[in-house]
Amino acid sequence: MQLTLRLTKQPTILFLPLFILLSFQVHAKNDKFPGYIITLDDEKIEGEVVTGSITDNEVKIQFIEEGEDKKKTYKAKQLKGYGYESIQDDDLGLEYKRWIHYEQQKVDYPPKPFASTTVFMQREEGGTLTLFCYYVEVRNDRKNPYQYHYYAKNDEGDLVRIEKKEFRKIAGKLFKNYTAMSSKIGRKDFEYKNLDRMVRDYNFWVDNQHDANEYRVALKQ
Repeated sequence: MQLTLRLTKQPTILFLPLFILLSFQVHAKNDKFPGYIITLDDEKIEGEVVTGSITDNEVKIQFIEEGEDKKKTYKAKQLKGYGYESIQDDDLGLEYKRWIHYEQQKVDYPPKPFASTTVFMQREEGGTLTLFCYYVEVRNDRKNPYQYHYYAKNDEGDLVRIEKKEFRKIAGKLFKNYTAMSSKIGRKDFEYKNLDRMVRDYNFWVDNQHDANEYRVALKQ
């Protein structure tokens, strides 16, 4: 299904006064997790990913290939992506395992000073629409040291930044053909903070092609 929204391949980041800080698991420096890398030739190599801060992970990673002992550093320009299996806590404080995936993308503003604008973006949802989160350091704000932006990519590879103040307009175009969703945008449970679930439910509709006027919730993988 073709989207009617005109998307740009290299969105410009504008700093706005209002941001929402996503909750995320902060790992200790040099934690190792089972993972993989995807080379520029689309080869998947398994091993261990050595994590850094949330913005370090957008700039470069260290990787230990299966059967090897040495760590090798890869910048975002050198890989198509990577992923690792993280141990996190749920709302009840119980530990669970979750795979975190990153893909190479091009932006106009780096995640930290003097870093490259070719970055790894964390993929929140995949499918006809792919949803990413991109974090940027705010070094003069100790209480909120990271700010984030949502990005959506269609199946043609076009990328668009979604800011909160433009959410209704952009989401209305992204989800236009799924009327059961587009008619609810801006209501409770269909706000900016619910974008990850909305993308997941939209992809479920595209895949199954049930009645566009009937809303169905996709199970989270």
